[in-house]
Amino acid sequence: MKTRLLIITILSITCVTSTVMEVYGHGVGPRFNSGFYRVEDDMYSKTTVSVGESFILNGTIVSLVERDFTGNMNIRFDYTNNDPWLVNLLKSNFSCLAKDTCAESIHVFPNQNHWYMDIQPTPDSYLLKGDEIIFYSIEITPLKGGTYHVHTDPDADIPSFRYIGPGETIVVQGSQDITDGELFEFYIPYTIGFVLITIGLIYGIVFIYRKIQRKRK
Repeated sequence: MKTRLLIITILSITCVTSTVMEVYGHGVGPRFNSGFYRVEDDMYSKTTVSVGESFILNGTIVSLVERDFTGNMNIRFDYTNNDPWLVNLLKSNFSCLAKDTCAESIHVFPNQNHWYMDIQPTPDSYLLKGDEIIFYSIEITPLKGGTYHVHTDPDADIPSFRYIGPGETIVVQGSQDITDGELFEFYIPYTIGFVLITIGLIYGIVFIYRKIQRKRK
């Protein structure tokens, strides 16, 4: 019994250690590789807005090569808030550990953008031809108060190459209540998962306890 417990403990420590090492080793910072294209004239119509008040992001994507390539226009931002440390840690999928900012801010992944902002038109794919310039105009409406550092993040079908716009800090005044996106895609799923894990642990403890009691008899 003691041998099994020791093996389980060693395996658990190994899994946790490897996970933390992977988090710290993963490059979570923006990459600025401008060999193929770059963002120019990145301009924000406002830097201070209220919840529900829109601002416009304009700019251009400039091709620096003669070849054509396709990409997707994304919006990337870091969000500074008053959420508990554990909530920020889970929201950022542990990536904030690498920057040690879980207590105050998170990096918002593209699939989480709608938790905090309504983006119109929805960022879509584009074709950038050789030596071409593409103009973009995006309307962004914050849904939650806080401080955001917003970047344009056009990626391309060129492995390991992307150019993130210089970005701007946007201060959003107003409520920091939970948004619908957070509620249905974060809080409810995690709550259900926590309850199921808790039930499983209780069941496991009761099962082991009863088994030990039977052996003693």
